[in-house]
Amino acid sequence: MAKAWINVDESAKQMLSRVLKERPLLHLPPPLHRVPIGVNSILEIVGPSPSAKTEILLQVVVNCILPKNRNGVQYGGLEHSVLFLDLDCRLEIYRLSQLLKLRITEANRPHKTKGSSNQPECDETDVFNECMKRFLYTRCYDSFEFLSALKVLNHKLTDNGVHILMIDNIGAFHSIDRGFSSLPQLNPSRKNIGVQSVFEAVVQEIKKLLEMHSMIVLATKTVTNQVKSSYSTRVSGGLKSVYREYMPLTWQSFVTRRILVRPLDDKRKFVDRVCYSAEWLLPALSVSDEFVVCDTGILDSLRV
Repeated sequence: MAKAWINVDESAKQMLSRVLKERPLLHLPPPLHRVPIGVNSILEIVGPSPSAKTEILLQVVVNCILPKNRNGVQYGGLEHSVLFLDLDCRLEIYRLSQLLKLRITEANRPHKTKGSSNQPECDETDVFNECMKRFLYTRCYDSFEFLSALKVLNHKLTDNGVHILMIDNIGAFHSIDRGFSSLPQLNPSRKNIGVQSVFEAVVQEIKKLLEMHSMIVLATKTVTNQVKSSYSTRVSGGLKSVYREYMPLTWQSFVTRRILVRPLDDKRKFVDRVCYSAEWLLPALSVSDEFVVCDTGILDSLRV
C-alpha cells in the first residue's frame, strides 16, 4: 500500500500520444510555414513599417477561424478562435472581411458548376458569420488598457475558448512608457512606472494565461534602422545593417520564435507590387522566403 503512489498510470508512449493530441504543433500559412509552432510558444514578427506584418496576422486569422469543412465544402481552416489585441489601433476590419469572403468564395466555386445534381447547399453568408464569431477584437490605447485586457482574459476565457492571442505592435507604447521612467517617484513604497516594470507585468500576465489555457501568442514589433544593429540579414554573403533591439530583456527572453520581415530593395521583379522577404532569426534558418501581398492575400513571389 505504501508503494501505491508510484504505480504507473500510463506509459511514456501513451503520455506522448495524449500530449501531442491535446497540444498538436500548429502549421501556420506562409511566410510562417517553415517552423511549426507549439502550444505556449511566443512568436515575434519583427520588421520596419511597412513590411506586411499586420497582413501576415490577418492571413493567420483567416486560416484559423475558417471551418475545416461544411456541407461537403472543404475550407481547410482550423476552427480556432482568435483574440486580436490592437495596440496600433489601425486594423482594417474591411480587409479581414475581404480576405475571408474571398477564401469562402474560392472554396465554394467547384460546387457551383451548372447542372451539378450533387451541389451541396452551403450558405456562404452563414459560414462568414460563423467565422467572424471566432474573431475577438480589442483596441488598447495605452499600456494600462493593455494590461487590463490581459488581466480580464484569465476570467473570461474558457477551456474551449481562444486558441491564438495576437498582439499587433507590442512596442506601440514604448516611447510613452520610457517617458514615465524619468518622472519623479512620489511614493517610495510603490514601484515606478516605466518600460521595465510594464513589460514585467505584461510577461507575468501572459504567463498566467498560458498556464491556464493552451494557446500560442503572435506579436508584431515595429523596428527602425539604426547604426548599431541587433538583427542582421544575409545579403550577397555579407551582412547588411538592419534594426536595433529596443525592448526590455524581460520581453526578449520571453520570445521563443522570431522572424524578420522587410521590403526588398530590388524592384525589378514587380512593377506594381512590393516584394518582401522573411528570414527566421529564432531558430536561425539558412533559407529565406520572398512574398508579395495582393488582393487575395500573401503569395509566394515565385507563384506570381
